[in-house]
Amino acid sequence: MSTSTLTTTARTATVGTLRGPSLVLLRIHRRTLWGVGAAAVAAVACMIAVALLADRAVADFASTGCTLSSDTEACFQPARNHTDRMLELSRLLTYAGLALTTLPAVVAAFVAGPMIAREWETGSIRLSWTQSASPAAWLTARLATLAVPVVGGIVVLSAVFSWSRSRLTYPFPATWEDATAFAATGTVPVAGALLALALGALAGLLLRRTVLAMAAALLASGLVTVVLGAVRDHLWPTVKATYPLEGKYPAPHWSHIVEQGFVTAKGELLPIDTCLGAHLEFEECLARYDGVQNYLHYHPASHFWPLQLVETGILLALAALAVFAAFRVLRRLHG
Repeated sequence: MSTSTLTTTARTATVGTLRGPSLVLLRIHRRTLWGVGAAAVAAVACMIAVALLADRAVADFASTGCTLSSDTEACFQPARNHTDRMLELSRLLTYAGLALTTLPAVVAAFVAGPMIAREWETGSIRLSWTQSASPAAWLTARLATLAVPVVGGIVVLSAVFSWSRSRLTYPFPATWEDATAFAATGTVPVAGALLALALGALAGLLLRRTVLAMAAALLASGLVTVVLGAVRDHLWPTVKATYPLEGKYPAPHWSHIVEQGFVTAKGELLPIDTCLGAHLEFEECLARYDGVQNYLHYHPASHFWPLQLVETGILLALAALAVFAAFRVLRRLHG
């Protein structure tokens, strides 16, 4: 038999080995997958509706001939109505961003519990391993089969969310640094979903109890989201600037302010709240601490992608470690 024939045969066997567990998995969880798909379609429709309503609100307000800065009495009520409408639409998209941010934790819990740990509790794992699929193929099928719809769905949801947010205008425009928006746009959501799959698999294999595995995966994925959100400002060097006490604010439009305050004559940095709420007057407080300049640390809008890519790299590295650990645990369990 030729080398090419052997290679073709090996590839066919590998595909067949993965196809069987994948089809079984899709059949078992078909109702859940259909339900999740329907929810995703509904979410997309809602976000598109919000964007269209925002366009309609802008057009309606423009037809009045007023602006938000108009000082004529006839424009007061139209301006207020427009502000209220845009605020409501902005809140709806904030909720959508929060849902997208928490979605990886839900995926992790589903993988850990119904997909992996439950098979250990019911004993069906032994039946799966007595079939033609090896334990490694069994786990690979679960990760790969769910990765395709999850990643594809999150890409679509994130793209529609980004487009919908771009339709919001003043006085509640979309800001790139908002926590619920940053984690729901760019490359971070996809990397977060892949990490969730890996954490779910690891938790399910380690605990092998449905409820415990779901809780652990949910906690681990949520903890990663919270920690990265807390340290996000420090994942890329900020731009540092000093300017006179009465000088012009140096940060460009749409910048994200990380830290600001005062610089003393000795070069020490004082937080902005040093003279806020003090018993002394503001000028007296500055004189007491010998404040001679303002300082500012900020991320300009151009730092969006550097911050995104660094956070994405961290998430993917954690996902790779979790997948490696999951296969090591599987090897130990199978012997």
